[in-house]
Amino acid sequence: MNSSFSSSNGSSITYTIDEIPTLVYAPERPNSNNSNQSSSTTASTATQLTTTTTTTSPIYEENTFINWSQETQNISHNKANLSKKWITLVLSALVLGYTAAAINLISISLNDLKKGICLSDLDAWSIFNPYSTCPADEWYNWSRLLAGSNAIWSKIVINFPIYLVFAVLFAMSASYLTINREHLIRQSGIPEIKLLISGFNLNVSKYLGLHTLLYKIVGLILVVSSGLWLGKEGPLVHVSCCVFNIIYEFFIQGKFGTKPNEAIRREILSAATATGISVAFNSPIGGVLFVLESMPSYFSPTKIMWNSFVAATIAIIGLTGFSAFTDGSNFVEQDLFQVNFGNFSWLFLEVIPFLILGALGGMYGYYFTKVNQIFQQKSLRQRVQSTLVQVTKVDVKWGPYLEVLSIVVLTTILNFPLEISKLPLSSYLILLFKECSKEASDETNAEDFLCGSSNGITSLKLLYILVQGFGLTAYTFGVDLPGGVLMPSLVLGATSGRLLGIVSQALQSNFNWESLATCTEKSCVVSPSSYAVIGAASFMTGITKLTMCVVVIMFEMTGAVSYVLPIMCGVVTSKFVNDWLTPSNIYDTWLQNNFNKPGLPGNATLGMINEGKGTGIVSFSNLTSTIKSKLPDVTVRALMVPLEQTKCLCLVSEDGPYTASSLWEFINDDTHEGYPLIVNYSNPIYIGYVTKSELVDKLQNVIRKDSLEPISFQIYNLPRTALSMQLHYERKYNCTSLGLSIETSPLYTNELSPAILILEEFEKLYLNHLVILSTNNIENQIMVGFIDRFILANAINDKFGKLANELADFEAINEYDLETAIGNDEDEMMKLRYNRKSIELIT
Repeated sequence: MNSSFSSSNGSSITYTIDEIPTLVYAPERPNSNNSNQSSSTTASTATQLTTTTTTTSPIYEENTFINWSQETQNISHNKANLSKKWITLVLSALVLGYTAAAINLISISLNDLKKGICLSDLDAWSIFNPYSTCPADEWYNWSRLLAGSNAIWSKIVINFPIYLVFAVLFAMSASYLTINREHLIRQSGIPEIKLLISGFNLNVSKYLGLHTLLYKIVGLILVVSSGLWLGKEGPLVHVSCCVFNIIYEFFIQGKFGTKPNEAIRREILSAATATGISVAFNSPIGGVLFVLESMPSYFSPTKIMWNSFVAATIAIIGLTGFSAFTDGSNFVEQDLFQVNFGNFSWLFLEVIPFLILGALGGMYGYYFTKVNQIFQQKSLRQRVQSTLVQVTKVDVKWGPYLEVLSIVVLTTILNFPLEISKLPLSSYLILLFKECSKEASDETNAEDFLCGSSNGITSLKLLYILVQGFGLTAYTFGVDLPGGVLMPSLVLGATSGRLLGIVSQALQSNFNWESLATCTEKSCVVSPSSYAVIGAASFMTGITKLTMCVVVIMFEMTGAVSYVLPIMCGVVTSKFVNDWLTPSNIYDTWLQNNFNKPGLPGNATLGMINEGKGTGIVSFSNLTSTIKSKLPDVTVRALMVPLEQTKCLCLVSEDGPYTASSLWEFINDDTHEGYPLIVNYSNPIYIGYVTKSELVDKLQNVIRKDSLEPISFQIYNLPRTALSMQLHYERKYNCTSLGLSIETSPLYTNELSPAILILEEFEKLYLNHLVILSTNNIENQIMVGFIDRFILANAINDKFGKLANELADFEAINEYDLETAIGNDEDEMMKLRYNRKSIELIT
């Protein structure tokens, strides 16, 4: 592995005697070739200097991982945390339920305002969906309201300009909030929440703060109201986590004046994620399964499940209560997207089109992610913005706004010709799940949107919406706007399913084959609306790689309990096809390609810890099982950073003693979290791990006039050999003492350990770094290498190519493993395979 821990080749910050800082260090941006070392940020362990155990939560820097072991220990020392947690869960769930209902109500109302007004009595329509539920005779579009005409010319001259102005106003307002006010509200937020729950520190106080919450809610309402192909369901997870985090910090800091426990915070965020999905789809059980399937968690599934279930249930009660209040006597308790199938059961031969929908869903997830990543390339975005700036001849700073303006104008032009495409995505989805009645009906304004024409014309409408929806969603999901991809994926899947259902119905009608006349007890007719449900589930699985939670969400959302088995067929097929095409879902792909990557402007702050090193998530939860099974049987030597390339602190430096000035240069020359402490490179006895924050804290206490005096580190309980060398060293240079609290690793491994064991240790024990020791240890611990979770995460994201000289093909990796990695040593190979089987048996 060609990673390097050596110092940056770029210019480092240099201090003179008068410039020795008393503030926190400010490391410079490293060379990208030397940015692979990092480690976990953990507490400054006073337990190494004293024999008592501290219960104080450590202070973490941004872009680091928390110390799960210490944080969970602190929970047991503070029993009040339990009551605070449940108060937070209950109160936050109620607040979120009403918040989600308000977002739904306002966004739907503003969306319908672009088209007209319903002048009927409230009891005749639903305030949550006026355009679709208003009686046809009582709906007044703007041309009818202002000019008393419904002619085509009035729709073009009056309706379209008003529709466009409202859409542009909403979208540009949301764009201004995102670009100028709070950039953290862009996109859905699910990938960042996954990072936070895994233990990452991503500016939590700001990303989940009140300021971000308010802007996210307003921006989300405006985006959904504009008619853009973005959903509010994914972003509701971010909104939910903001609400839960704000209330949690209020009870911890505001009332009790203590520091929040990071482990409890992440336990609460797991419940918040489940609650966000629950209120988005009116699916409490589905929300709980969503967390268990998609979010890595240190806590046991049982604990996460119970917290999430309680919070999701309370939130749904609040949401339902709000609905009853707004709809008054017209309120009917029903599923959010209740289906009305003409066929109450399914035919056996329909399994074939159901499997086809599953395969289409898997391919959709793969190709949508590919196209979206192409559109998200900084170079492409900059070319588009530069072209728009040149055409309009405005300042370059207006480029992002012109990009959003172009998207909303194009979306409006494409959506306006069809009444059904002007509907909000959630309302359109309801119609796709609704079977067309053979009897004439004038109940609502929406009856003719999908069912008033022949199957041929309806199919053309659906195909038109499918093509333009795919392209617009792939580009729009990535611009500087809040919005998610879950609802667009459901809509595209339901559209594909409805289209295939119409084709299947036509085949059944035109071909009088005995095999096609297979009847159930209730019906012999194919129901296109049922195909829409299976298509929606398949496409959602294709984009997220989730299975059980998608099945549960669909039948909770639609009430289609009799179609659970067909939904499962579609979901399973979609998962298999998508796993065959790609190992990552849309969220993991975004994290791998867009989060904290070197060379991407705007993705990292100058000098930030672990800058350019990726996410650090070590998890197989969303990767295919075949990837893990094909991991080469190599030792950790193929993965670790060798000692000579590791930047270490030396107890007895061979280049002369450290000074305060040289140590400031040392820590400002990289973006590492900390350093292994060894005697020296010639005698690499491993002593412990020193975090950069600990070293900075102690250096700030050094008096300026002593900044050039030789320094000797004072460490508690040094090995006898190291202590003897240090005493000789101190007498030689007459050193000043600098006491350091070091972290002794809870776990060590040697260089012959199988790589699969290392991955299991990091994944299941939530390690942040690991020191690799020599197999030839006699008395002391001789360090030969270093590895941390960021290095492992990069290896996983690259499909383990770095384990075998960048070979990406799995067969080539295995071939490399057999012929090269272990030098054809059959005994060692058998030993590794035996150890691997033992590990799999234990884990």
